[in-house]
Amino acid sequence: MTTRTDRHATAGSTVVEALYDSLAQGDVTALLAGLDERIEWVVPPGLHYGGTYRGREEVLENVFSRFVTEWQGFTVAPEEIVDAGDLVMALGHYSGTSLTAGKPMRTRFVHVWRLRDGVPVHFETVLDTHTMVAAM
Repeated sequence: MTTRTDRHATAGSTVVEALYDSLAQGDVTALLAGLDERIEWVVPPGLHYGGTYRGREEVLENVFSRFVTEWQGFTVAPEEIVDAGDLVMALGHYSGTSLTAGKPMRTRFVHVWRLRDGVPVHFETVLDTHTMVAAM
């Protein structure tokens, strides 16, 4: 469940919440369709797939495909959404169990979304990469 910290939601937080809802329902196709086709997606270098990916295909191949090949029950659970118009931040937790090591993992994240004309054009995740890597 997410909560907004502002009193007046903007289109930005509505868009971001819809993307998380699609992901929670397992509809990665809908999530990707909600992104700009040239989205820039940044994953911290502490992860083995860390890097900057450009475009929906690269995001699918390098990020979302790993959720099912590396984790059982991987979840992205935003708990708070901070709305600043074209800048939206989400605070929450990743969790899952490593398919390789069988170890459970739960770590905090901050997601930074930048929107242009109501469409996400940039995404960055900030997290404790050590916690994820230690579970693998």
